[in-house]
Amino acid sequence: MISPSSGVPIYKQLLSQIERMILNGYFAQGDSLPSVRQVATDLDINPMTVSKAYGLLEERGYVERLRGKGMIVAKRDEEVSEKEKLTMLSTMIKDLISEAQLIGVSQQQLLAMFVEQTSDNTDVESQNIQGKES
Repeated sequence: MISPSSGVPIYKQLLSQIERMILNGYFAQGDSLPSVRQVATDLDINPMTVSKAYGLLEERGYVERLRGKGMIVAKRDEEVSEKEKLTMLSTMIKDLISEAQLIGVSQQQLLAMFVEQTSDNTDVESQNIQGKES
């Protein structure tokens, strides 16, 4: 979700979201990305903002521009994609730690919250698996 009031430039938010969508398989190799105009209209943002994000995605090798077809998801090495997922996650964790420090949450509190959230998530996953087996 794009948030104009987040303090993070919109092109960076868009770039990050599309990177995640490619890395998690939402956009598969060879899939076309929506046109710049379509994204700009859907998100009510400037087309140049979308174009900047798409250009950075192309520079980073996530997409390639095909004449007449627009931007498509580029072929990527699985090992590279896995490293990129871990790098992205590491950045998100560092950002979370910084945010926690800014609001006065201790490292111990943050760790306890993380453990609690992951165990809650594991419980939900177990229930989903058990529900499918029934």
